[in-house]
Amino acid sequence: MSKVTELAIVGAGPAGMAAAIEAQQMGIETLLIDSASAPGGQVYRQTPPEFGDSPQPAARKMFDQLTHVNIPIYRDTIVWGIFPEDNKHLLGLYGPDEVPRRILAKTVILAPGAYERPTPFPGWTLPGVMTVGAALILVKHQHILPGRRILISGTGPLSWLLALKLIEAGVEMVKVLDANPFPWQGWRYLPRFWGQGERLKEGLDAILAMWRTGQMVRWGQMVLSAQGKDQVESATFGRMDGSNSQTIPVDTICLGYGFVPAVQLSRQAGCEHFYDETSGGWIPVRDGWLGSTVPGIFTAGDGAGIGGKDTALCEGQLAALGVARFLGKNIPPKRVALVQRNLQRQKQFAEVLNTLFPFPIQTLDLLSDQTYICRCEGVRLADIRKMISEGATTLGILRKLTRAGMGRCQGRFCGHTLAAILSQETGQPLDQLTLPTPRPPVMPIPLHGLDDHEED
Repeated sequence: MSKVTELAIVGAGPAGMAAAIEAQQMGIETLLIDSASAPGGQVYRQTPPEFGDSPQPAARKMFDQLTHVNIPIYRDTIVWGIFPEDNKHLLGLYGPDEVPRRILAKTVILAPGAYERPTPFPGWTLPGVMTVGAALILVKHQHILPGRRILISGTGPLSWLLALKLIEAGVEMVKVLDANPFPWQGWRYLPRFWGQGERLKEGLDAILAMWRTGQMVRWGQMVLSAQGKDQVESATFGRMDGSNSQTIPVDTICLGYGFVPAVQLSRQAGCEHFYDETSGGWIPVRDGWLGSTVPGIFTAGDGAGIGGKDTALCEGQLAALGVARFLGKNIPPKRVALVQRNLQRQKQFAEVLNTLFPFPIQTLDLLSDQTYICRCEGVRLADIRKMISEGATTLGILRKLTRAGMGRCQGRFCGHTLAAILSQETGQPLDQLTLPTPRPPVMPIPLHGLDDHEED
């Protein structure tokens, strides 16, 4: 038999934890599921206990609340599929022996977070090229330096934060590049910065650290290519049109061009989505309670549109209140109003960042025909263009003809790039393209993990 619960929350980052705490306080039987060994997500990722590091105060408060309300947590567990069953939602799980293979939930909150937007360029598959988030995990949570001579290329404050941590660790910062021009228009949004002291301090600390080392951000520039035999040995960078380029020796390139919502589960569950570039791409359609177009499934946090941890916290709370309403429970109007006000304030700040630091879509013009687009299946740009020229006008057909997006990552690394290429080559607007529906399992698991036989 499948375990039955009133609410299953997928993802134990800020949104998932906030939703679990809110739901449990509302008297909703709640189960929290996460693929990591400890709650926190990427923002509040916990370091190994051997390091003796203390969590951030905000993270510690949430961890204590989770412990206080005694919420069951399935750790190291992958949710590989969601299926309708008896007006409930059947979740396929793969985890440790004590975790059931499936559960039935009356309601589900999807809070899977986001992943960093891959940005291909000639040489991006060389060892030594990594994302800003991966480098931050190495430095902050594993106490490992990602390299010695590091070039950071991307856009937005996350790159500055990495620069700060690397400078504090004594790494030689070679260059910090931002593909966008200096955000002079930022002064127009000053009222929306009210109450964002913590974030502003982080940004200021990073800018001051770079200024002291003489390594200020170079605006309107980005990495154009990487060179090396068995690993990165040098990088060429310049303006987005390829002009003003120069090549310097480096051993590590860190890329940070924003995030993509992890919508694989919401798409596989049949939720309707639409394209919104400022929110990271395809995101689920939601009502005022963050409910999706599938009754009983709610989405919260960066997995439903990039907004940052504070927006995710508020969305987690609102989604839990939406679940309570869906289940017919009484919800305090004052609590709802407070959460909605906080969410609106946080969303306004997130919108400012997305406006000032958009994704530079012009990078496609810098790719060579031999640039790998799909790393898993080894599909190059020339292969994709050839199939498009022969009549592949949808992402589904392109996927079948080239196998791009059919590898281990199931299109996480190449899906948005494939869509951008198809749009550019055929003239179809991005928001008119339809992504292929993810098939279960949406994450790689061993074959025996699909066996749902359990002793009753």
